[in-house]
Amino acid sequence: MNYPPLILRKNSEHAVRNGHPWIFSGAVAKKPDAQAGDIVDVLDAKEHFVCRGFYNPRAMIRVRALTRDPNEAVDEHFVASRLERAIALRQRAGIYAQTNALRLVHGESDGLPGLVVDEYNDFLVVQIHTFGMESIKQVVLDVLERRLTPRGIYERSDVGTRRAEGLQDRPTGVLRGETPPEFVEINEGDVRLFVDLYRGQKTGFFIDQRPNRQQVRQLAQDADILNLFAYSGAFSSHALRGGARSVLDVDISMRAPHAARQNIEANRLPESAHNYLVADVFPFIDHLATRGPRYDMVVVDPPSLVRKRDRDQVKRAMGVYTKLNRNAMRVVRDGGLLVTASCSTPISQEDFFEVVRRAAASARMQLRMLSYNLHAPDHPVDPNFPDGRYLKCIFAQVWR
Repeated sequence: MNYPPLILRKNSEHAVRNGHPWIFSGAVAKKPDAQAGDIVDVLDAKEHFVCRGFYNPRAMIRVRALTRDPNEAVDEHFVASRLERAIALRQRAGIYAQTNALRLVHGESDGLPGLVVDEYNDFLVVQIHTFGMESIKQVVLDVLERRLTPRGIYERSDVGTRRAEGLQDRPTGVLRGETPPEFVEINEGDVRLFVDLYRGQKTGFFIDQRPNRQQVRQLAQDADILNLFAYSGAFSSHALRGGARSVLDVDISMRAPHAARQNIEANRLPESAHNYLVADVFPFIDHLATRGPRYDMVVVDPPSLVRKRDRDQVKRAMGVYTKLNRNAMRVVRDGGLLVTASCSTPISQEDFFEVVRRAAASARMQLRMLSYNLHAPDHPVDPNFPDGRYLKCIFAQVWR
């Protein structure tokens, strides 16, 4: 193994030695003789081995660590062993007993930075974020095809993060095997859902919210429910299967109702009612907060409101989250439930706790948190990689 060396500035190696997978441009003392996507050896100022990883001279993150073992080559065997470990984790967690849609590879947290692989009922969807992973794409596909024998592998690398890596294209399309149908049917327990792999958010669906959807189902019996930022109605599908009396879905997307209609009809009981309203949630909930009606449960699952760890942006986002949750609480009937989530990485667990606390105080509500849920087992978090923590979801009872 003879990888080009990159030398770090003095005392710049500590975070990486402790397990963080990123090396930023400011830590580099001597550049390697390497191109974007090449694998390099990272050495400290005394030229002792620190890690081996993908290099990108165009990005702020110059190296994404792959291994801290100087004897481990980054080759097909490396990719296969990382994938095998990721699959074993999901099997150990018992996820396949609950669903046939799950995340198989979760980037840095599964030791494969820049790679996301989601499974949807025998179809795989891959998302490649980085130059390094793009450079070994065919190796990744070979390993996935050989180990999992999927019906097809579809790419959804239409993500803005590729620009920061110097990747100008955003490829989508069939990579191996069959072309997926327009909607792939999956299950979460006995809930049937239809996923749009071509146009759906992320890789087609919000897999990460599965445990929270299941908890909503458990609490939905005989409830009137308002689902804000409903998208394809997955929360509502679980609620209706759980015996909700009525559900109103609200989302600004003109395209989402088509998928939602299939999901709702597959799970709605004959005695339950459902309506879908295409509207901007923010003014809509402002209006409802003062005029009603009220609901037994309000689900608030907005898209990410901030992406950069900029102090001013985080402060503004927390203000938006606070107002949104304050208005949502005012729409909850006395003794009802608020289910509120944030997928904004820069908003920490404590930040979101504070958002909900402030919202309750501003709304003059009493609140009791029933649960504060984080990541599902198929979205593992490396404790040395705090950037991997993003999802927060609070279930709380509301009293006036």
